[in-house]
Amino acid sequence: MLYQANHRSYRKKANYKPLVFFLILLGLAGIAFFFRQDIKNLFAGDRRLLLEKERKLLQEGIVKGEPKEGEIKEFKSTAKDFVISNPKEGISYHYSALSGYYEFLLLGFRFDSVTLSKIAYTGFQEFLEQDSSYLPLVEDSYRQALRAQAIDPEFLESTDNRYLIAFGESIRQKLSRSALNKLLISIEPEKLSPELKSGYAWTCLVGSALSGNTEFLKKILSQQDISGSLLLSARESDFLIALSEFRAGQYVSSLNYLRRVKNINEDFLTGSSKILEARIFYYQNLSPKAIVLLEEYYPNSGDRKEEVLLLAKEILSKNQTLKTKLPVED
Repeated sequence: MLYQANHRSYRKKANYKPLVFFLILLGLAGIAFFFRQDIKNLFAGDRRLLLEKERKLLQEGIVKGEPKEGEIKEFKSTAKDFVISNPKEGISYHYSALSGYYEFLLLGFRFDSVTLSKIAYTGFQEFLEQDSSYLPLVEDSYRQALRAQAIDPEFLESTDNRYLIAFGESIRQKLSRSALNKLLISIEPEKLSPELKSGYAWTCLVGSALSGNTEFLKKILSQQDISGSLLLSARESDFLIALSEFRAGQYVSSLNYLRRVKNINEDFLTGSSKILEARIFYYQNLSPKAIVLLEEYYPNSGDRKEEVLLLAKEILSKNQTLKTKLPVED
């Protein structure tokens, strides 16, 4: 076939652009695969910075006893993403443990002196029976803190992480009181983050009152930079010492503190002091005196009548010759 001069062919030319684009994408995918851990670490670093920023925002509300739902929910969401993207790093689980702890506070629990006195007297069991919604959050926070410690040895020395474990042990009540006390003593409060300090003081006071470690209890009470935020009254402090001395078997010392707690107001502290005083007399083989104390208190005991009667029945079962005006047969 002859072509005229300057004649252009109408044959379609090959388009190489899609192939070039595909090769570029393939190359980028290869680079991304090869450097996937570096890229992952880059985004993980961004998330970690974001978590720290969010934590700073919510700390102020928690320190004031006013946790903000939006901030805590946002922190939890970011912490969850961080765990998914970094499942082999201890810091991921530490943030997850913190988010569970913050949610626990969001339910309405407060590290105040009233709650402190009641739980130091009854233990956590009665508290959890009244509201079991707290336990799953504490359990999850506790287990995440343990994972952080197991994955990364750094968290064996992390003050915040060890406190989260100690707090979980306090609520769960699976660890012996002496072992819990040892764990609490090992934590350096000055190294705790600000939003954890009041919880640490509260947990220390409950733990030592339950375990009978009066020396540690008095040490925490005397350190206003630790216990000051709890705003304990002198009566509440004496009540905690009385409980600690009672559980240590130091009954004379416990009685002395209990008598300083009682006053004309039939409040929780006065009622508990009277019941505990009766129990001490019972343990000292002074059952008649214990029954007399319970008989005197019973008319004004209000919603604690059942507790009074239960102790009276316990005493009478061991001293069958004793008589009482209390309605123990009803």
